[in-house]
Amino acid sequence: MKRVLGYSRFIVLIAVVGFAALSVATFIWGGAKSILLFDNLLEGKWRDEASLVKVLQITDTYLLAVVQMIVALGLYELFIGKLELPEWLIITSLDDLKKKVIDVLVVFVAVKGVEELFSDHSSADMLRTVGAVAILIAALTFFKWNAAPKSAKSDG
Repeated sequence: MKRVLGYSRFIVLIAVVGFAALSVATFIWGGAKSILLFDNLLEGKWRDEASLVKVLQITDTYLLAVVQMIVALGLYELFIGKLELPEWLIITSLDDLKKKVIDVLVVFVAVKGVEELFSDHSSADMLRTVGAVAILIAALTFFKWNAAPKSAKSDG
């Protein structure tokens, strides 16, 4: 029974493969969006503020791909085995994985907020959205800070 339970951790490979494939697809999607934007810029649309919004949307797409890859790598490291990764990406616990994802999500959400500033929405709509973004970033930061072990909080 112990052996069966030990091998059951390999079910996580479904999520690892799924997130890795989704990450690759999202990177390709971001690449396609980049090519389309580059084509628009060559046609003279670089003067249009909509091009800046498209750059931010492309940034969002790549950040989403990074989050998906971090989750795939993290789940593999936690349940299957160690990988040769940069030290900043080594995952030793679910808290580590959550913190890594939160780091990227904060940037993702911030980009969405800046994107809203360049939209054609009313000032009140922009203020509501940017306010919600600020609250979400604060909540994510608070969660990350409170999830840190007590010794890490006292170290800085």
